[in-house]
Amino acid sequence: MINDILNLWKLIDRPGIEDLISFLNESDFFRAPCSTKYHLAKPGGLAEHSLHVYNLLSEKIKRFSMWHIPHESVIICGLGHDLCKVNFYQEGGEPCSDAQYNYLCSLWAQKRDLLTDEDWNIFTSQFIKDEQVIRSVPAQSATVIINWLKNNPKEPFPELPVVYSVNDQLPLGHGEKSLSILQDFICLTDAEKLAIRWHMAAWDISDYSGKWSFNNANKMTPLVTLLSTADFEASNILEREGES
Repeated sequence: MINDILNLWKLIDRPGIEDLISFLNESDFFRAPCSTKYHLAKPGGLAEHSLHVYNLLSEKIKRFSMWHIPHESVIICGLGHDLCKVNFYQEGGEPCSDAQYNYLCSLWAQKRDLLTDEDWNIFTSQFIKDEQVIRSVPAQSATVIINWLKNNPKEPFPELPVVYSVNDQLPLGHGEKSLSILQDFICLTDAEKLAIRWHMAAWDISDYSGKWSFNNANKMTPLVTLLSTADFEASNILEREGES
């Protein structure tokens, strides 16, 4: 997948493309999730989603015979629409609720003597400080641990999910931030700018004027509709939890 994405970017013939490729390689683009919990919330999810959107966008271009849309635009919009998520997530996830934390502490006090030395060491190394369960246990991890302590404390310590939380170091928005990152390296056409800015469609309209801007963008280039629907199809069909 990494080579597929890099080889597509290398087809772009614009000044700055080599610097953009270097930025992607040096960032967490190929390791980052695509969300914290909604779709492809796993290592590499962002790259996988980007390739899905590129492929769907390419198929739409062929299906509707829109050969006037350059392949470079398809690559840039498909692979670059979510660059706002680069260096955006951090491992750990949101901490558990007070009720969940209190229940976890109660179970730990009740069941700790049932654990093997190995499980004791695993749990205490990650979740105990100053002889207390740390308050920052991620909610999803707490759910797994509670189930283990409650039902199977003599079984091996369970594998915990890799969970993420948002750590936005440049809060410019969504499509706007992707545009900003791309334009740090390469020039974009107006159609590419409009498509990337509005790729979230109605989900990214914050005020009345935004509605009119989105509608006008759709009228100016079909790339807006093509990209937003490809993004929606990728996240809601190809990447649905528990489905292929």
